[in-house]
Amino acid sequence: MKELESRRKEVFKQMKENSVAIFFSGVSKVSSEDEFLPFCVNKNFFYLTNIEQEHSALILVNAIGEKSVYLFVDPYSELKEKWTGKRLTFERAGLISGIKNVYSTENFETMVSLALSDEDNQYGNIDCVYLDLTSKEQKIYENFFMNDYYMKLKVDYPHKEIVDVYPILRDLRMVKSPLEVQNIVKAINKTNQGIAYMLRHLKPDMLEHELADHFEMYGRTQDRTKLAFSTIVAAGKNATCLHYPTQNDKIKDHDLILFDLGFRHDHYCADISRTFPVSGKFVGVQAKIYEAVLIANKAVIKYAKAGLTISDLQNFAIETLKKECLRLGLIENEEQLINHYYHNVSHHLGLDTHDVSDREKPLEKGNVITVEPGLYFAKLGIGVRIEDNILITEDGAIVLSKNIAKEMDEIERLMLSY
Repeated sequence: MKELESRRKEVFKQMKENSVAIFFSGVSKVSSEDEFLPFCVNKNFFYLTNIEQEHSALILVNAIGEKSVYLFVDPYSELKEKWTGKRLTFERAGLISGIKNVYSTENFETMVSLALSDEDNQYGNIDCVYLDLTSKEQKIYENFFMNDYYMKLKVDYPHKEIVDVYPILRDLRMVKSPLEVQNIVKAINKTNQGIAYMLRHLKPDMLEHELADHFEMYGRTQDRTKLAFSTIVAAGKNATCLHYPTQNDKIKDHDLILFDLGFRHDHYCADISRTFPVSGKFVGVQAKIYEAVLIANKAVIKYAKAGLTISDLQNFAIETLKKECLRLGLIENEEQLINHYYHNVSHHLGLDTHDVSDREKPLEKGNVITVEPGLYFAKLGIGVRIEDNILITEDGAIVLSKNIAKEMDEIERLMLSY
């Protein structure tokens, strides 16, 4: 509760005086006919409330001398509960969010009107409204989207300034609290356990998606732990496709197999990539490619610290990969690297796998990012990526995923144990 209150206080600090900020949890989007996609709460709303129920809203009022917080959730409906299960009571929503003022969504528009009215307004003259304009396609009501709400406010209150609140939430979410880091570590540990469960079932000639199913099955046996993103299992040449989608090929004994996967814990994501030999041994050029990527992975982690940018890490990764590929005879000149390394080395991690961030902003203490160099040789049928999750400190980085095997001898011993 203290953390949620602290987050809301930070938003208030950056809001203008005489302003209101409005956030929506969202509602499910239609898949087809009467089918809906699984509901995914708006992460900025969740970050400030810990509420993940659809059709909810949050209002922050920053009036002169008064700061007020209002949460809105659906009222009790016997019919809805018969169809879709239990809903939050006002009391329960207050306990989860730490917000005292919890009302029915039926009162939401009335509250907005009271706050923005120029006549008899208890909050004074509110002249600025903050909305999450980066999520203009967010569905907030039936057949009504954030962009529709933005246009409605412009028509109803033409003299009010409407400001995008996203930069405020982005900068707050980029710096993780100890509790957030703890949740990410728990997600990583679950992912490590899922990898071990998956490897116990790895056999030559099984299909890639069958192996992915074992990873996902482990999550379902652990209180139905949710995936951070769709699991990627790619064997042989398929590992040279970064977001390989089909996963229908057989896994051959001589293949390297690349996993890109992760679980969530309390909505916080792990994002891990590892590359293992199906046979249990790295052989020939496989070992050379893996060595180059591992050296780059460890070098970037050692290099990373507060004050550098994601671009700095990328440039360092490129130079390291060039050096190692030339040393190992994997390329003939530096210009050839672009054919074998064609993605960024890092992104922020948190409530989203590719978490909100300003990639041009220097890294600072509390950032959690990935380090994921790779090399891809389609003609050889080999793709290698090694991805760790690290916490940035003032003078370096802490590897949060250090318990997941990545040294070649460690992996070979692990494979033999299964």
